[in-house]
Amino acid sequence: MLALTILALAAATQFTPSAVDLGRSRETRRPVSAPAVPVSPRDSALMHLERARVAEVARDLSSAHTEYSKAMWLQRSAGVLAVDASYGAATVLVQLKRYREAADVLDQLAADANLLGDAETEARVLLDVVAVKSKYHRRAAARQDALRLRALLYDERLTGDTRRLVKARLS
Repeated sequence: MLALTILALAAATQFTPSAVDLGRSRETRRPVSAPAVPVSPRDSALMHLERARVAEVARDLSSAHTEYSKAMWLQRSAGVLAVDASYGAATVLVQLKRYREAADVLDQLAADANLLGDAETEARVLLDVVAVKSKYHRRAAARQDALRLRALLYDERLTGDTRRLVKARLS
């Protein structure tokens, strides 16, 4: 059920690529680290996303995670907000019962959205981070994220739909 919620919110989240270099910024929580399997300079993030989706449908979750990781690395290195790749990786990690890593992937996406000034994506991602952390025994961390969400409610860049969703989920 949680995986479906994550996928649904990923599809609903809109983002705008930016020229900010997420890999070199000091404001991100973690630097962009190379995936465990090398990425060829000719590879594209879209190619890895497609491979990840095919592997996920085939229930080859290990390969899907590897491909999503490559896509995230390529997108973040290019300064693009890696929404699809991050949500894909988080979904696979939840299916593999690696909840802490799933939360970490979504935390990084929220940090990147904050860095790029995308309050809409940050709020929607934080909603999912709070759900993952709450469900899997990281309640103190979930409370911190919920406080950030409450602060985002006053951000003028949030749409009314997102504001209502945050209020409904946090009440």
